[in-house]
Amino acid sequence: MINLIALTALVYLVQLLLPLFLKEGSGERERASKALNNLAESLPVFFTLAILSIVLGIEENTALAMYWLISRIVFAVLYTTGIGRKAPLEPSGYEPQVIRSLMWFISVIILIWMTIKLI
Repeated sequence: MINLIALTALVYLVQLLLPLFLKEGSGERERASKALNNLAESLPVFFTLAILSIVLGIEENTALAMYWLISRIVFAVLYTTGIGRKAPLEPSGYEPQVIRSLMWFISVIILIWMTIKLI
């Protein structure tokens, strides 16, 4: 689990720096920043659950943590590259991305599952 925590921190640092390397004003840079903000919202919950899993010796959460990290990486790639993105359906510019939303949903379900394993 400690390796997954370190790898998660590395993924966060990569996402933190990624917008700096993308062309200013590009859609990719904006989406990379939004993906970073999204990760930052769930990162404290993940770190808390991962540390509690170590302290309480819940080994089953190691696999769940790995799946969570994979889902977050896939989410970031989908979000930043715009894979599956369609033309905005609403005047607000909202672009529904079913695959990206599914990956986010899976990551949330995994966090809930990790919490249940702690109880």
